[in-house]
Amino acid sequence: MKWSGLEAFVVEMVRQAWEKGMPICSEELTLSFQSHVSKLDCEKAKELFVTGKKNTVSKFLQRTLKRNHYSIRKNTISQSVPVDWRRKAEENALRIRTLFREENVDVVINADETFVLFHMQADRIIVPQGIKRVGSAAQVDNEKMGATVIIAAEYRTSMILPPMIIFTGVYGAKLMQQWESFDDAKIVFNESHWMTSQTTIIYLNFLTSLFPGKKIGLIWDKHSSHHSDEVMKFIKDHNNNDNSNKTTIIPVLVDEGLTPIIQVPDVALNKTFKQRLKEQYYKHRLEIDITIGTKVRVSRDKFIEFVLNAIEDINNISTKTLLIQDAFKYCGLNPWSSENSLAAFQKHLDELESNNVLKSMILNNQMSVTLE
Repeated sequence: MKWSGLEAFVVEMVRQAWEKGMPICSEELTLSFQSHVSKLDCEKAKELFVTGKKNTVSKFLQRTLKRNHYSIRKNTISQSVPVDWRRKAEENALRIRTLFREENVDVVINADETFVLFHMQADRIIVPQGIKRVGSAAQVDNEKMGATVIIAAEYRTSMILPPMIIFTGVYGAKLMQQWESFDDAKIVFNESHWMTSQTTIIYLNFLTSLFPGKKIGLIWDKHSSHHSDEVMKFIKDHNNNDNSNKTTIIPVLVDEGLTPIIQVPDVALNKTFKQRLKEQYYKHRLEIDITIGTKVRVSRDKFIEFVLNAIEDINNISTKTLLIQDAFKYCGLNPWSSENSLAAFQKHLDELESNNVLKSMILNNQMSVTLE
């Protein structure tokens, strides 16, 4: 098939985005696709899809999506929840608690990736009544640019750990080397700014450096990069190392459709984290002189500052209120569960049963079933 390599690139991008619970939009797909093509040693592809007519790349992408059974839909709910979600949530939580108790873990971490734009702009603005078409003369630089941030909640400290941030760039190149000695976060670059097997292994090494000599119970979702053959071999080899002061990793996966129910970052942190980032962004805008015709810029260094400040704000609250520790209990993920912890988990599930958003997720799943 002509352009089969390009089609494979598109399908892989869409698949990975969907598995992460962050479906890609058509604009982001087009930009990423054209960026990929521009780096190829194929002038014909560049003429067609980069410098050629906009309709050409649009038709290619539409046909590729259709041929591979994808469609462009209005963003309503990011994922579906199984009809028997409560039973599965209870079974998943019990499986995780049991494994961690049997392994006698020292540290319990629940990690999740979230994509964040450099410009966390509000989608609503204040205008005089009666105005029908609204907008802002303040322009931003690279409004689609962003990065993936790994948010990892730790139970005992009730804190978010130092994050890993994945920017778009060349893996292992000079820029990545310049950030190698940065202590407050792990900074990584790759072509897609997404989690891959390679970046997962980097993150696991980063985690072990934070807890030397400890046994880490690590909870995360079933994204393919979290349990690829390469990653599982790394964990096995790492755990079999004879170093007496080694850190051991005990990974466990949350089943599909359950992350909004029993994953701590989804339940308690991601929304707050992005809100704090937005506050950081608008503080930055207030500090600079914005005039018509000039663009608001957010440097990579400034974005990292936003992320670290947002995490520090949440940690300051959580260490006083035990926000994160309580979230583990609500999600049924406290392996040292007391009667009160299990009661908190059941209360969380009871409240979800009356949640309209969850009902919509379940309905979305029911309507998506194909009967043969």
